[in-house]
Amino acid sequence: SDLRLVLGLFGLALPAGCVSPSSSLTPPNRVVAPYPAVLAVAPLSNESGVTIDPASRAEVSDDLVAAINGVEGWDAVPLDRTLTAMAQLGLAEIRSEADARRLMETIGVDGMLVGTITQWGPYDPPRFGANVLLIGDRGRLQASLDPRALSGRTGDAEPTGGTEEPVATVTDLVVDLDAVNHGTRARLRAYAESHYDVSGGFDPPERYYLMVFDRFLEFAAREVIGGLVDRERGRLLAGG
Repeated sequence: SDLRLVLGLFGLALPAGCVSPSSSLTPPNRVVAPYPAVLAVAPLSNESGVTIDPASRAEVSDDLVAAINGVEGWDAVPLDRTLTAMAQLGLAEIRSEADARRLMETIGVDGMLVGTITQWGPYDPPRFGANVLLIGDRGRLQASLDPRALSGRTGDAEPTGGTEEPVATVTDLVVDLDAVNHGTRARLRAYAESHYDVSGGFDPPERYYLMVFDRFLEFAAREVIGGLVDRERGRLLAGG
């Protein structure tokens, strides 16, 4: 504001209580995968009971790709590359683990996310639900397992690479994010506070994500991928 500019020019401090909103910016949580991997995301199918246009479903898949690329250790190929490979194979969607294996071999990735949208509520308060599977060869996925990435372990976990296992479901996750739920609302607020470039000026900060469903879907994608990382870490700690 003009007042802040004038105060800054004269070296004057803001009065107590007038804290710049950016000073309270919360850094986003750092998500670290338990092993490095290159993944692909197949377009999600729709079992929500409402009509979702193809562009919106593609947007969800794109958000998942972006969320994977935000995980330290994981990378995702662009959605267009996956769609092109599916067209080459004559696959309209992934119906089986055999389909996933063919697609993974064509693209050259370690694993693939497939799933279906189960809840779709684009109006305030928004809601999104999905069932998501991580499909891959466990041996290949864990060939470069870093024990230090497993919370609670200091080196006693051994890599399980080298085994030849068929492509199968490695981890599954059920997500139901309803903005009416206090737990969802609290996580959304934390996410909004870490993205001040988007939520700045909104009070409460999550208000923008409640109003704009595309932004809520970005949050939902982060929750999905973060949940998969947690499930994979837990599975490995349990010796799965």
